[in-house]
Amino acid sequence: MSHAMKLLVFVGIILLPQSVYGSIPSVYTNENYQTSTHEQPVSFLSDGMGGFYGHTISGREFKQTRVINSADITLYKFSIDEAFFYISDKGQIWAGSDLEAISVYITS
Repeated sequence: MSHAMKLLVFVGIILLPQSVYGSIPSVYTNENYQTSTHEQPVSFLSDGMGGFYGHTISGREFKQTRVINSADITLYKFSIDEAFFYISDKGQIWAGSDLEAISVYITS
């Protein structure tokens, strides 16, 4: 996945419609992230390894880091507060661990 494509996917996910869902929770979790309003990011920085990190308007840190794996699959983990999911060329993967996400990727 090219650098521009990774940024586009990342920005698309963090900037999902922000008033379509419920209120902004005090802590994002895997149980509430998809149904909560997402805060606007105010900073985006590259980590130099293909990932990104930054902060939302209220100061929450978010990051998207590359998952290194022996299967040579391009997979990124997005996290904010306690919520996390994976991003690949096949879309979002909700999984409990890196290994589970790679397994889902391979079987999809």
